[in-house]
Amino acid sequence: MPHDQLPDYSQFTVRDLVLDESFRRWVLQPDEATMSFWHTFMLRHPERQTLVDEAASLLLHLRVSYDDLTDASYERIWSILEQAHTDQSIPVIELTRSPSVWHRLGGWKVAATLIGLLGTLVTGWYIRESRHQHNEHTAFGETRTLTLPDGSTVQLNGNSTLTYRDDWAAGQPREVWLEGEGFFTVTKKAEAGQRVKFITHTPGLDVQVLGTQFNVHSRRGQTDVTLVEGKVQLIRPGEPNAHVLEMRPGQVAIARPGIEQVALQEIAPERQTAWTQKQFIFEKTPLRAVAQQLSDSYGLTIVFGDEALADRQFTGNLSSQDVETLLTTLAATFDLTIERDSNIIYLRKSK
Repeated sequence: MPHDQLPDYSQFTVRDLVLDESFRRWVLQPDEATMSFWHTFMLRHPERQTLVDEAASLLLHLRVSYDDLTDASYERIWSILEQAHTDQSIPVIELTRSPSVWHRLGGWKVAATLIGLLGTLVTGWYIRESRHQHNEHTAFGETRTLTLPDGSTVQLNGNSTLTYRDDWAAGQPREVWLEGEGFFTVTKKAEAGQRVKFITHTPGLDVQVLGTQFNVHSRRGQTDVTLVEGKVQLIRPGEPNAHVLEMRPGQVAIARPGIEQVALQEIAPERQTAWTQKQFIFEKTPLRAVAQQLSDSYGLTIVFGDEALADRQFTGNLSSQDVETLLTTLAATFDLTIERDSNIIYLRKSK
């Protein structure tokens, strides 16, 4: 389903999630597309974790026998599915009960035991899953280098999150999910004579490689991929028949929300990867773009005195470890005054 037709999952109730085809597939029969989408969703909406856990638990209940559930548990599950059938004409899973088993085994005592067992099973499932799941997040202004299970490394820029599992199956693609910015150095890997792909999932693009160096910047739905060396294949996520785009070193691919075609540009890679060397490199960069970079990686909000000032262009190389020097340089270059209120910075033309 195209991204512009997806429902607003941030407003979904437990019932809505239980009935949603994508969510059900993610919990019961996950594939690459659903894993990518729901990992990204949870990165963006951590406040929905409790609700998602409850919906997932309910779905897992549907995978066990219903013979000995309590009336309350049975009715709750049935009412959700039955109401969905009435409202949406969605196929309903038929739930059958066996009164003879219920009465023969002692009714509520068995139910209480099974409900406790179900809770243990669900909790155990989440514990096992979380043991293999890693969510690495950097604070504003922090950079960190991670070593992945295959020896590949990822350098994360400030305010970025990388999600991955450490139990990559033999012969299967190595997969990670990125929100923010990261520089990847991927180790080549082969099993049974076949090279194993490494896939970086973002909301805008899936980046597939065998072994290479590349930078991924993914924020606010836009994804930029800069290839430093090797070969990269780009695919729009959620589109099985999507065109595969190949990049060569020195190119940047830009995927914008609502625009189907991915733009390819020739660019000096060091401009896009300067942050890994703790540098800012600006070349005729509008001040609004400078402000956005400071917001994304350092949590600073830049407020301009007028729109014309935001469109002014700046060229310069500075250390990214000293944001104050950058602000002072901007003030001197454009004859500005600087006022700061915590993380809000006001830039105005000097009187």
